[in-house]
Amino acid sequence: MDIIFSIAMLLLVLVFYFSNRHNKVNRWCAFAAFLYWLGIAKEAAMYSVLPMLEGLQGTEGLQEGFMPIYSFCTWALYTLAMPTSVVFSLYFYGLDKDRPKTLRRLQALVYGPALVLSVFFPPFVFRDYQLTSLSFWIAYASHNLLLCAVFVFVMIKAIRAERPGKEKNQKKWVTLVILPPVVFWALSIFVTHLFQIDGLFSVWKINIVVVLGGVVFLFYIAFHDGFMGMRLTGETYNWNTNMNLVNTGAEYTSHMIKTQTTKMELCIANLKARYAPPDNEEEPQELAILSRSLSALKGCMDRIRRHSQPVTLMREPCRVADLLGEAVSASTVNASAITITVDADENVIWSCDRNHMTEVFANLLTNAAEAIHKNGAVEITGTHGKSGYSLCFKDDGPGMDADTLHDMYTPYFTTKNTERNFGLGLAYCKNVVEKHGGTLSAKSSPGKGTAVTVYIPFKRVLPGGIGGRGNG
Repeated sequence: MDIIFSIAMLLLVLVFYFSNRHNKVNRWCAFAAFLYWLGIAKEAAMYSVLPMLEGLQGTEGLQEGFMPIYSFCTWALYTLAMPTSVVFSLYFYGLDKDRPKTLRRLQALVYGPALVLSVFFPPFVFRDYQLTSLSFWIAYASHNLLLCAVFVFVMIKAIRAERPGKEKNQKKWVTLVILPPVVFWALSIFVTHLFQIDGLFSVWKINIVVVLGGVVFLFYIAFHDGFMGMRLTGETYNWNTNMNLVNTGAEYTSHMIKTQTTKMELCIANLKARYAPPDNEEEPQELAILSRSLSALKGCMDRIRRHSQPVTLMREPCRVADLLGEAVSASTVNASAITITVDADENVIWSCDRNHMTEVFANLLTNAAEAIHKNGAVEITGTHGKSGYSLCFKDDGPGMDADTLHDMYTPYFTTKNTERNFGLGLAYCKNVVEKHGGTLSAKSSPGKGTAVTVYIPFKRVLPGGIGGRGNG
């Protein structure tokens, strides 16, 4: 149990520090947590790890040899942990910004008694006083309980002094994680030993429940609202996808073609300058062809690079109906030949990347229109499911056989023989949708058209975004 407690506390230390190690509040919080962790770690080492090692190796004396380290860690915990907690609370309150000189004086005042106590109770023989001296417990109980009261007062005052808003909520979350285990530790150690309540000497171990609860709460808040400068996000992705190879190939090809097109642009510019046609005459047809080909090549490489590079999401609230409207405008659909009908809930709001999701819809709409060849219809239908909301893009084109349906998401696979298509559109669409935690699926058969469905779970639907149903 001590080992589990030690690991949980060490996890908190690392979170406090690495969530924003450049912030003084985080650093002081991590330092204080490290001192508390020393107290837990030395118990785990002395009474769990070392006895196990002695049993495995058949050796004795490990615990006796560890005693000076055990004594020093206890000194650090009893002497420095609570003063450091108070200094953290002063930074938490923001005293370093408003009154830095006052903060420095308070730091000296807080650590002064600790230095005095260390003279009377030296670190490496600290354990002896702990076991035999009542004056030791009177001095350290007074020291720690008084500082604990100051710590609680400043932490609560820091919350009350903050204006309503996100920062005040953040301070509430930090206080809920930190305050209970510190207060429980101070009371369970110093009250029980000061009054020699033998039956409660080990009650401090119950703190493992408080610390583990704090860890769980911390990660919950880190995912939902952020914690001390750290925000955790969860993204689903295809870990065995071959898009990484596409990214590498596209970068290499793009670099090579960019170098060559730069040379071609320079040569075309020189040719135009040297063989400029007389007034009222068109430039040579060959130069015009070269210019158009070069522009087309650059445009193609831009599309390949855009569709193959890693997807980074910038989420924002987006009404699905608005995304579809933008996609219809952005798609290359012949409005005179293709009829587009949209039946989607106007109230559905997704938390998504507007640009990427709009391009996904535009790609699916363009693919559906191009599959029809001549005249036809594309239907976009929104459906409420048990665990999410889906959009189906259905065309009345010729459909696909099973082999084509199987390969449709494979990068560079395409059935279109045009200069604009490279077989990356659907691979890109699938990548973006999965980055949002959703799925992209397709159904088709020859002569019956194709239906491609974008599904987004309720966790990506904003609360109230589906007619007040919430996000499941």
